[in-house]
Amino acid sequence: MRAHKFILKLVLEVNMRPINVSLDSTTWELAKGKANFSGWVRRKLLEEVKFSEMVYQYECTMCNHRFFQAKSKVQGIRMVVDCIECGKSAMKTGVTE
Repeated sequence: MRAHKFILKLVLEVNMRPINVSLDSTTWELAKGKANFSGWVRRKLLEEVKFSEMVYQYECTMCNHRFFQAKSKVQGIRMVVDCIECGKSAMKTGVTE
């Protein structure tokens, strides 16, 4: 299980991009009350997107093959899937509409 947590941490570090948000005094107080404001913002932004229209890009860790895959109805959005070329682990690298 530790390996999955390590892989997840690496994927998150690669995919995270910093952005500054300007808040007035009222919204700053509201943001301060959130335990994880960045996570809350990410969830709210994703709520606006229709997940059925989103396709996720994966790259194989062994053969470097890149491919796209839709969200699984059963398993949701997976960070690691099997490569469609060689069958080894492929990690999610991006989102496309």
